[in-house]
Amino acid sequence: MAFKNLESNTKLIIIGVAAVLGLVFILQNFEQTSFQFLIWTLFSGPKWIVISFFFMLGLAFGYLLARKRA
Repeated sequence: MAFKNLESNTKLIIIGVAAVLGLVFILQNFEQTSFQFLIWTLFSGPKWIVISFFFMLGLAFGYLLARKRA
């Protein structure tokens, strides 16, 4: 019975650590950056938004590719 509470606390600790690391990531990457393709600048913005956008784009592409193969 005590392990159920421990399991719940472990999940909360992991979520808390992930939230703190995410906040640190955002606070460290406020410098402006631009995304260029060949000679064109497609968009510019804070580095954390650009990185997060391409991370989400990669997740979506991977999900669609895995779904197609299944």
